[in-house]
Amino acid sequence: MLKSIFSRYQLISPSIIAMVGAGFLLNLVNAAFMLILNIYLSKNGYSDARIAEFTSYRFIGVLLFAFPAGLWLKGRPLKPLFLSSAALLPAASVIVLLAVKAKADLLISIAFFIWGIGLMFYQVAALPYIMRFRDKKSETEAISLNFANWSLATIIAGLIISLAGSLSRLSFWPEAIPVNEFTILLLIASLSLISIPIMTILKEPQPFVEPKPLLKLFSHLGDDYDWLLILKMATPTMIIAIGAGLTIPFMNLFFYNIYQIDFELFSLLGSLTAILVFLSALLIPFIRRRFGYWVAIVHTQTIGILFLALMAVTELFAETFYFAALGIALFAYLLRQPLMNMAAPVTSELVMNIVGPKNQELISALHSSIWSASWFFSAKIFQWLRQAELKYVEIFIITSLFYAAGTAMYGVIVRKYAPGRQSSSAK
Repeated sequence: MLKSIFSRYQLISPSIIAMVGAGFLLNLVNAAFMLILNIYLSKNGYSDARIAEFTSYRFIGVLLFAFPAGLWLKGRPLKPLFLSSAALLPAASVIVLLAVKAKADLLISIAFFIWGIGLMFYQVAALPYIMRFRDKKSETEAISLNFANWSLATIIAGLIISLAGSLSRLSFWPEAIPVNEFTILLLIASLSLISIPIMTILKEPQPFVEPKPLLKLFSHLGDDYDWLLILKMATPTMIIAIGAGLTIPFMNLFFYNIYQIDFELFSLLGSLTAILVFLSALLIPFIRRRFGYWVAIVHTQTIGILFLALMAVTELFAETFYFAALGIALFAYLLRQPLMNMAAPVTSELVMNIVGPKNQELISALHSSIWSASWFFSAKIFQWLRQAELKYVEIFIITSLFYAAGTAMYGVIVRKYAPGRQSSSAK
C-alpha cells in the first residue's frame, strides 16, 4: 500500500524537486521565525499589541505587490522571482534580528515589509511553475510535496532550536558562544543563502501563453481573465485566511502566556505537529484519489475546526486544572494543524484546474495577496481585541466560525466542480 501511495512521487520532475529543495531552505527561515520570533520580541520588552503591529507590516508588501506580480508573470519566466526570494528573505531576516537588538522600531517594520515580499515571490511563482510542466500523472504529488516542505522546514527548525537550547546547558559548551533566540535565528538565516545557487539551476518550463508588454499589463483586464470564476474560487480562501490571521501567528503567545511554554518546548511542539502535517500532506493525494474531494477537503477541515475550538476552551479552566487543560490543549493543537492543513494541496489543485491556464498565475498571486491582506487586517484586529482585553478563547472561537464558513463554501465548490468536471468548467 505504501508503495502505491508514494510511487507517483518518483515521477516528479527533478527541476521541481530542486525548486522544492530551495523553497525548503527559505521556509526553514520562515518556520524558525514563526516559532520563536514573537517570544524573542516579547523578551525584549515588546507587548502583544506591538508584536501584532510588526507582524502586520509583513503582509503590507505582499498586499501591494502580489497582484501586479501575478499579472506580470503570465507568459514570463519564473526564475527571476525565485532568485529574488532567495536573496531578499535571508537579508530581511538578519535585519529584523539586528533591529530588535538595537530597539530600532522603524527598521523592524521595514524589515518585516521586505521579508513579506521575499516570501511572496516564492509563493506566487511555485504553483504556476508546477502547472507549467503539464504532468497530470504527478501534478497532485508535486503540489503536495511543495506544500509539505513547509512542514518539513518546521520540523527541522524546531529540532535545531530545541537541540541548540539543550547544548547551551551542557557543561562543555563554551560561555563565549551564547545560545539564544538571536544566535539560533541568525544561524538559520545564514543557512538559507544556499537556496541562491539552487535557484540558478532550475529549468524554465514553457509558459502556456505569450506575455503582454509591460505597459499593457493593466489594459483589457476584463477580457484577459475570468473574473467571476476567480471570485468564486478566491472567496473561501479569503474567509479562512481572515480567521487564520487571528490565530496562527499568535499561537506561541497563547501557549507562552496561558501555559508558560517557552521557545524551546514550543519549538519541539511545533516540530511534532509539523511531522503530522508533513505526513498528512504526502498522504492527501492518495485520499483524494481514493475517497474524492469531499472527504479530502470538507471532512478533514471540519474535524480540524472542532479541535481548534477544544483547544481554545482550555483557557477557561487553565488556572484551576492546569495539567488537565495543558494536556487537552496540546492534544488538540497536535491534531488540529494537520487536519486543517492537509486539504491545502488538494484545494490548490482543484482551484488551479478549475480556473485553467488562462488564470493560473493570477489566482496564485491573488491567493498570496488574500492571505497577506487578511493576515494584515487580522493582525490589526488581534491587536485591538487584545487591547480590549479579550481572552484567547474568544478570539480562537471567532477563528473557528470563519473556518466553518470557508469550509462550507469549499463544500459547495466540490459539489459543483466534482472530479471529471474541472477541465470542462475551466474552458
